[in-house]
Amino acid sequence: MACADQELGANKLDNYIARLSNTAEIDIVESAPVARILAPQLLETSSSEPADSLSLIDFLSLSGCELQVNIARRNTSMGRTASPSQRLILDLEFLRLAPACIELLDAEGDADIADVLRQQSDARLAFLKQRIFTAILDGPEWRDFWEQPATLGRYPETASGDAAQSLWVLSQRVLRFSNRTWSAEDENIEPLLASIRANAGGQLLTAALLQASALDQANHILNTAHEQGRYCQNGKRTDVGTISKTIVTKFFAADIQAWSAQVSQRHYEIQTALSALESALTDVAPAAYRNWMEKRDAVLQQLYTVPREHVHIVQRALDNC
Repeated sequence: MACADQELGANKLDNYIARLSNTAEIDIVESAPVARILAPQLLETSSSEPADSLSLIDFLSLSGCELQVNIARRNTSMGRTASPSQRLILDLEFLRLAPACIELLDAEGDADIADVLRQQSDARLAFLKQRIFTAILDGPEWRDFWEQPATLGRYPETASGDAAQSLWVLSQRVLRFSNRTWSAEDENIEPLLASIRANAGGQLLTAALLQASALDQANHILNTAHEQGRYCQNGKRTDVGTISKTIVTKFFAADIQAWSAQVSQRHYEIQTALSALESALTDVAPAAYRNWMEKRDAVLQQLYTVPREHVHIVQRALDNC
Protein backbone atom coordinates (compact mmCIF):
# COMPACT_ATOMS: atom_id res chain seq x y z
CA MET A 1 0.00 0.00 0.00
CA ALA A 2 2.91 2.36 0.67
CA CYS A 3 3.77 2.23 -3.02
CA ALA A 4 0.19 2.66 -4.28
CA ASP A 5 0.69 6.34 -5.18
CA GLN A 6 3.34 5.21 -7.68
CA GLU A 7 0.83 3.21 -9.76
CA LEU A 8 0.20 5.94 -12.29
CA GLY A 9 -2.17 4.22 -14.72
CA ALA A 10 -4.04 2.14 -12.14
CA ASN A 11 -4.62 5.20 -9.94
CA LYS A 12 -6.00 7.21 -12.83
CA LEU A 13 -8.37 4.41 -13.81
CA ASP A 14 -9.46 3.68 -10.23
CA ASN A 15 -10.14 7.36 -9.58
CA TYR A 16 -12.28 7.61 -12.72
CA ILE A 17 -14.30 4.51 -11.91
CA ALA A 18 -14.86 5.58 -8.29
CA ARG A 19 -16.15 9.00 -9.34
CA LEU A 20 -18.56 7.51 -11.89
CA SER A 21 -19.75 4.99 -9.29
CA ASN A 22 -20.27 7.51 -6.48
CA THR A 23 -22.08 9.97 -8.70
CA ALA A 24 -24.49 7.46 -10.23
CA GLU A 25 -24.71 5.35 -7.02
CA ILE A 26 -23.91 2.22 -9.00
CA ASP A 27 -21.68 -0.40 -7.37
CA ILE A 28 -18.35 -1.21 -8.99
CA VAL A 29 -18.27 -4.80 -10.23
CA GLU A 30 -15.27 -6.77 -9.07
CA SER A 31 -12.73 -7.24 -11.84
CA ALA A 32 -10.76 -10.40 -12.50
CA PRO A 33 -7.00 -10.36 -11.84
CA VAL A 34 -4.93 -9.10 -14.77
CA ALA A 35 -4.31 -12.10 -17.05
CA ARG A 36 -0.88 -13.44 -17.91
CA ILE A 37 0.04 -13.86 -21.58
CA LEU A 38 3.14 -16.01 -21.25
CA ALA A 39 5.43 -16.49 -24.23
CA PRO A 40 5.73 -20.22 -24.99
CA GLN A 41 8.95 -22.03 -24.20
CA LEU A 42 9.59 -24.35 -27.12
CA LEU A 43 12.19 -26.99 -27.88
CA GLU A 44 15.61 -25.43 -28.45
CA THR A 45 16.91 -28.24 -30.69
CA SER A 46 15.70 -30.03 -33.78
CA SER A 47 16.37 -33.50 -35.12
CA SER A 48 17.17 -31.91 -38.48
CA GLU A 49 20.05 -29.87 -37.07
CA PRO A 50 23.18 -30.37 -39.21
CA ALA A 51 26.05 -32.28 -37.61
CA ASP A 52 29.76 -31.57 -38.03
CA SER A 53 31.50 -34.14 -40.23
CA LEU A 54 35.07 -32.91 -40.52
CA SER A 55 37.76 -35.32 -39.28
CA LEU A 56 41.01 -34.22 -37.66
CA ILE A 57 42.85 -34.79 -40.94
CA ASP A 58 40.28 -32.71 -42.79
CA PHE A 59 40.60 -29.99 -40.18
CA LEU A 60 44.38 -29.86 -40.55
CA SER A 61 43.93 -29.55 -44.32
CA LEU A 62 42.13 -26.25 -43.75
CA SER A 63 45.37 -24.50 -42.83
CA GLY A 64 45.28 -21.09 -44.43
CA CYS A 65 41.48 -20.78 -44.11
CA GLU A 66 39.91 -18.40 -41.60
CA LEU A 67 37.23 -21.06 -41.27
CA GLN A 68 39.67 -23.25 -39.33
CA VAL A 69 39.28 -21.05 -36.23
CA ASN A 70 35.49 -21.30 -36.44
CA ILE A 71 35.61 -25.10 -36.58
CA ALA A 72 38.12 -25.20 -33.73
CA ARG A 73 35.81 -23.13 -31.50
CA ARG A 74 32.86 -25.30 -32.46
CA ASN A 75 34.72 -28.46 -31.39
CA THR A 76 35.73 -27.22 -27.93
CA SER A 77 33.70 -28.26 -24.89
CA MET A 78 32.32 -24.72 -24.70
CA GLY A 79 31.38 -24.84 -28.37
CA ARG A 80 29.56 -28.14 -27.97
CA THR A 81 27.52 -26.75 -25.04
CA ALA A 82 27.05 -23.25 -26.48
CA SER A 83 23.75 -21.43 -26.07
CA PRO A 84 21.40 -21.23 -29.07
CA SER A 85 22.48 -17.63 -29.74
CA GLN A 86 26.16 -18.61 -29.68
CA ARG A 87 25.49 -21.54 -32.02
CA LEU A 88 23.74 -19.12 -34.36
CA ILE A 89 26.79 -16.84 -34.34
CA LEU A 90 29.05 -19.81 -35.16
CA ASP A 91 26.80 -20.85 -38.05
CA LEU A 92 26.65 -17.33 -39.46
CA GLU A 93 30.44 -17.05 -39.32
CA PHE A 94 30.81 -20.51 -40.90
CA LEU A 95 28.53 -19.57 -43.79
CA ARG A 96 30.32 -16.27 -44.32
CA LEU A 97 33.83 -17.77 -44.33
CA ALA A 98 33.16 -21.06 -46.12
CA PRO A 99 33.07 -19.75 -49.74
CA ALA A 100 36.62 -18.37 -49.57
CA CYS A 101 37.88 -21.58 -47.99
CA ILE A 102 36.13 -23.73 -50.60
CA GLU A 103 37.69 -21.64 -53.35
CA LEU A 104 41.14 -22.05 -51.80
CA LEU A 105 40.73 -25.83 -51.41
CA ASP A 106 39.59 -26.19 -55.02
CA ALA A 107 42.62 -24.23 -56.17
CA GLU A 108 44.92 -26.48 -54.13
CA GLY A 109 43.33 -29.68 -55.43
CA ASP A 110 41.58 -30.66 -52.18
CA ALA A 111 38.26 -31.27 -53.93
CA ASP A 112 37.02 -33.86 -51.45
CA ILE A 113 37.34 -31.55 -48.48
CA ALA A 114 35.88 -28.71 -50.52
CA ASP A 115 32.85 -30.91 -51.22
CA VAL A 116 32.48 -31.64 -47.49
CA LEU A 117 32.44 -27.91 -46.79
CA ARG A 118 29.88 -27.36 -49.56
CA GLN A 119 27.62 -30.00 -48.03
CA GLN A 120 28.05 -28.49 -44.57
CA SER A 121 27.34 -25.01 -45.92
CA ASP A 122 24.20 -26.18 -47.71
CA ALA A 123 22.97 -27.96 -44.59
CA ARG A 124 23.60 -24.96 -42.36
CA LEU A 125 21.99 -22.60 -44.84
CA ALA A 126 18.89 -24.82 -45.04
CA PHE A 127 18.70 -24.83 -41.23
CA LEU A 128 19.56 -21.15 -40.76
CA LYS A 129 16.05 -19.76 -40.28
CA GLN A 130 15.28 -22.46 -37.74
CA ARG A 131 18.51 -21.59 -35.96
CA ILE A 132 17.56 -17.89 -35.93
CA PHE A 133 14.10 -18.67 -34.57
CA THR A 134 15.52 -20.87 -31.80
CA ALA A 135 18.17 -18.34 -30.82
CA ILE A 136 15.91 -15.29 -30.81
CA LEU A 137 12.17 -16.04 -30.65
CA ASP A 138 12.63 -19.11 -28.47
CA GLY A 139 15.42 -17.60 -26.40
CA PRO A 140 15.33 -16.51 -22.75
CA GLU A 141 15.79 -12.87 -23.72
CA TRP A 142 12.59 -12.93 -25.80
CA ARG A 143 10.61 -14.45 -22.92
CA ASP A 144 12.02 -11.75 -20.64
CA PHE A 145 10.95 -9.10 -23.16
CA TRP A 146 7.34 -10.30 -22.84
CA GLU A 147 7.41 -10.98 -19.08
CA GLN A 148 4.54 -9.09 -17.45
CA PRO A 149 5.43 -7.13 -14.31
CA ALA A 150 3.32 -7.42 -11.16
CA THR A 151 2.99 -3.62 -11.11
CA LEU A 152 3.56 -0.84 -13.63
CA GLY A 153 4.67 1.97 -11.37
CA ARG A 154 4.85 5.23 -13.28
CA TYR A 155 4.90 3.48 -16.65
CA PRO A 156 5.07 4.69 -19.39
CA GLU A 157 6.76 7.83 -18.06
CA THR A 158 9.67 5.78 -16.75
CA ALA A 159 9.99 3.45 -19.76
CA SER A 160 13.24 3.50 -21.72
CA GLY A 161 13.40 3.38 -25.50
CA ASP A 162 16.57 1.26 -25.47
CA ALA A 163 14.74 -2.07 -25.84
CA ALA A 164 12.69 -0.74 -28.75
CA GLN A 165 15.81 0.53 -30.51
CA SER A 166 17.61 -2.78 -29.96
CA LEU A 167 14.58 -4.66 -31.27
CA TRP A 168 14.64 -2.56 -34.43
CA VAL A 169 18.36 -3.17 -35.02
CA LEU A 170 17.87 -6.89 -34.33
CA SER A 171 14.97 -7.12 -36.78
CA GLN A 172 17.08 -5.55 -39.54
CA ARG A 173 19.89 -7.99 -38.89
CA VAL A 174 17.50 -10.94 -39.03
CA LEU A 175 16.25 -9.69 -42.39
CA ARG A 176 19.84 -9.57 -43.64
CA PHE A 177 20.48 -13.06 -42.27
CA SER A 178 17.38 -14.31 -44.09
CA ASN A 179 18.42 -12.53 -47.31
CA ARG A 180 22.04 -13.76 -46.98
CA THR A 181 23.39 -10.22 -47.06
CA TRP A 182 24.86 -9.92 -43.57
CA SER A 183 28.33 -8.71 -42.59
CA ALA A 184 30.74 -9.79 -39.85
CA GLU A 185 29.54 -6.88 -37.70
CA ASP A 186 25.95 -8.14 -37.92
CA GLU A 187 26.92 -11.42 -36.27
CA ASN A 188 27.44 -9.78 -32.87
CA ILE A 189 23.82 -10.15 -31.71
CA GLU A 190 24.31 -10.93 -28.03
CA PRO A 191 24.49 -7.27 -26.86
CA LEU A 192 21.17 -6.68 -28.65
CA LEU A 193 19.62 -9.73 -27.02
CA ALA A 194 20.83 -8.53 -23.62
CA SER A 195 19.26 -5.12 -24.25
CA ILE A 196 15.79 -6.49 -25.04
CA ARG A 197 15.65 -8.38 -21.74
CA ALA A 198 13.97 -5.28 -20.30
CA ASN A 199 10.29 -6.26 -20.33
CA ALA A 200 9.03 -3.57 -22.71
CA GLY A 201 6.56 -5.99 -24.31
CA GLY A 202 5.35 -7.32 -20.97
CA GLN A 203 4.66 -3.81 -19.72
CA LEU A 204 2.56 -3.15 -22.81
CA LEU A 205 0.53 -6.31 -22.26
CA THR A 206 -0.09 -5.46 -18.61
CA ALA A 207 -1.11 -1.90 -19.46
CA ALA A 208 -3.50 -3.08 -22.18
CA LEU A 209 -5.12 -5.66 -19.90
CA LEU A 210 -5.34 -3.17 -17.01
CA GLN A 211 -7.04 -0.57 -19.19
CA ALA A 212 -9.46 -3.10 -20.68
CA SER A 213 -10.48 -4.40 -17.25
CA ALA A 214 -10.95 -0.92 -15.76
CA LEU A 215 -12.91 0.50 -18.69
CA ASP A 216 -15.12 -2.59 -18.62
CA GLN A 217 -16.01 -1.61 -15.06
CA ALA A 218 -16.69 1.98 -16.16
CA ASN A 219 -18.86 0.70 -19.04
CA HIS A 220 -20.92 -1.33 -16.58
CA ILE A 221 -21.59 1.78 -14.47
CA LEU A 222 -22.52 3.89 -17.49
CA ASN A 223 -24.77 1.24 -19.04
CA THR A 224 -26.52 0.43 -15.76
CA ALA A 225 -27.12 4.08 -14.86
CA HIS A 226 -28.35 4.78 -18.38
CA GLU A 227 -30.80 1.87 -18.29
CA GLN A 228 -32.11 3.04 -14.91
CA GLY A 229 -32.67 6.57 -16.22
CA ARG A 230 -30.22 8.24 -13.89
CA TYR A 231 -28.59 10.37 -16.57
CA CYS A 232 -31.64 11.49 -18.51
CA GLN A 233 -35.25 12.20 -17.49
CA ASN A 234 -38.01 13.71 -19.61
CA GLY A 235 -35.56 14.33 -22.43
CA LYS A 236 -33.22 16.36 -20.26
CA ARG A 237 -29.92 15.56 -18.64
CA THR A 238 -30.15 15.16 -14.88
CA ASP A 239 -27.72 16.59 -12.34
CA VAL A 240 -26.19 13.12 -12.13
CA GLY A 241 -25.78 13.16 -15.91
CA THR A 242 -24.21 16.62 -15.89
CA ILE A 243 -21.72 15.71 -13.16
CA SER A 244 -20.91 12.42 -14.89
CA LYS A 245 -20.30 14.25 -18.15
CA THR A 246 -17.82 16.51 -16.34
CA ILE A 247 -16.12 13.45 -14.83
CA VAL A 248 -15.72 11.89 -18.26
CA THR A 249 -14.30 15.12 -19.70
CA LYS A 250 -11.89 15.77 -16.86
CA PHE A 251 -10.78 12.31 -15.77
CA PHE A 252 -11.14 10.21 -18.91
CA ALA A 253 -10.61 12.50 -21.89
CA ALA A 254 -8.01 14.75 -20.27
CA ASP A 255 -6.30 12.27 -17.95
CA ILE A 256 -6.72 8.59 -18.82
CA GLN A 257 -6.56 9.12 -22.57
CA ALA A 258 -3.30 11.04 -22.19
CA TRP A 259 -1.85 8.05 -20.29
CA SER A 260 -3.31 5.63 -22.83
CA ALA A 261 -1.83 7.60 -25.73
CA GLN A 262 1.62 7.38 -24.13
CA VAL A 263 1.21 3.60 -23.75
CA SER A 264 0.09 3.34 -27.38
CA GLN A 265 3.20 5.27 -28.41
CA ARG A 266 5.31 2.57 -26.74
CA HIS A 267 3.47 -0.01 -28.80
CA TYR A 268 4.05 2.01 -31.96
CA GLU A 269 7.79 2.09 -31.20
CA ILE A 270 8.09 -1.70 -31.31
CA GLN A 271 5.31 -2.60 -33.76
CA THR A 272 7.21 -2.23 -37.05
CA ALA A 273 10.30 -4.05 -35.78
CA LEU A 274 8.18 -6.76 -34.16
CA SER A 275 6.26 -7.37 -37.38
CA ALA A 276 9.44 -7.47 -39.48
CA LEU A 277 11.18 -9.85 -37.09
CA GLU A 278 8.34 -12.34 -36.78
CA SER A 279 7.31 -12.16 -40.44
CA ALA A 280 10.81 -13.19 -41.48
CA LEU A 281 10.51 -16.35 -39.36
CA THR A 282 6.81 -17.23 -39.60
CA ASP A 283 7.43 -20.20 -41.89
CA VAL A 284 9.56 -21.95 -39.24
CA ALA A 285 7.50 -20.90 -36.20
CA PRO A 286 5.61 -23.81 -34.60
CA ALA A 287 1.85 -23.68 -34.08
CA ALA A 288 2.25 -22.94 -30.35
CA TYR A 289 4.19 -19.78 -31.14
CA ARG A 290 1.77 -18.62 -33.84
CA ASN A 291 -1.16 -19.16 -31.48
CA TRP A 292 0.56 -17.11 -28.80
CA MET A 293 1.25 -14.36 -31.35
CA GLU A 294 -2.46 -14.13 -32.20
CA LYS A 295 -3.46 -13.97 -28.54
CA ARG A 296 -0.79 -11.39 -27.75
CA ASP A 297 -1.66 -9.18 -30.72
CA ALA A 298 -5.36 -9.32 -29.84
CA VAL A 299 -4.51 -8.01 -26.36
CA LEU A 300 -2.32 -5.23 -27.75
CA GLN A 301 -5.03 -4.24 -30.21
CA GLN A 302 -7.22 -3.48 -27.20
CA LEU A 303 -5.00 -0.46 -26.54
CA TYR A 304 -6.90 1.17 -29.41
CA THR A 305 -10.29 -0.57 -29.52
CA VAL A 306 -11.22 -0.44 -25.82
CA PRO A 307 -11.02 3.38 -25.43
CA ARG A 308 -13.02 3.81 -28.66
CA GLU A 309 -15.72 1.47 -27.39
CA HIS A 310 -15.81 3.36 -24.09
CA VAL A 311 -16.31 6.67 -25.92
CA HIS A 312 -19.21 5.08 -27.83
CA ILE A 313 -20.85 4.00 -24.57
CA VAL A 314 -20.30 7.44 -23.02
CA GLN A 315 -22.02 9.07 -25.98
CA ARG A 316 -24.95 6.68 -25.83
CA ALA A 317 -25.40 7.13 -22.09
CA LEU A 318 -24.77 10.86 -21.67
CA ASP A 319 -25.26 12.61 -25.03
CA ASN A 320 -28.68 11.35 -26.11
CA CYS A 321 -31.09 12.88 -23.63
